[in-house]
Amino acid sequence: MFSLKKKLIEYLATRDERQNSAFTLVELIVVVVIIGILSAIAIPSFQNAGDKAKQKEASTLVASYAKAAQAYFTEYSMNAERARDLGQYVAVTGCSKLDPNFCKTAAASNLTNSTATNWNSPSGYFQIYLQRSGTRLYIRALPGGQYANAGFGVSGCYNSATGAAKVVEATVKGRSVPNVNC
Repeated sequence: MFSLKKKLIEYLATRDERQNSAFTLVELIVVVVIIGILSAIAIPSFQNAGDKAKQKEASTLVASYAKAAQAYFTEYSMNAERARDLGQYVAVTGCSKLDPNFCKTAAASNLTNSTATNWNSPSGYFQIYLQRSGTRLYIRALPGGQYANAGFGVSGCYNSATGAAKVVEATVKGRSVPNVNC
């Protein structure tokens, strides 16, 4: 009888180990749900990070063009109006197409001596526009081509009456950029 008790205890001990060695269906479902929630939060953040990185290129271009406009006014006492005016102080380059795949392999166009008032960014993601209004020069970088509705634009301004320059990044995707007052 003693050996029967011993065998029963050994059986129950090994049975419990086998049952506790696996996850239950409920535990697996809870883990899958948690991973799903974390993915739903993380994936949009990563997608926006790429678009914000592209916006930094446009922001850098607009800021350098605004500084060049300021230098042009300081030297000539008149507002810059064209790429060649800015080209005296910064390199003005662009891509001939609004196609990032094309621009990755194509040589950038030198617009330093160009009379253009609008051109494409070197990456091919943005269209750059210069517009003079009174004492202000507005510089806008609008997402273009296939990226038109997926990118964040940038708007900049240089005011020759006050010497103020300002750059504002859009927080909404698309071709509309915030009005900037400088």
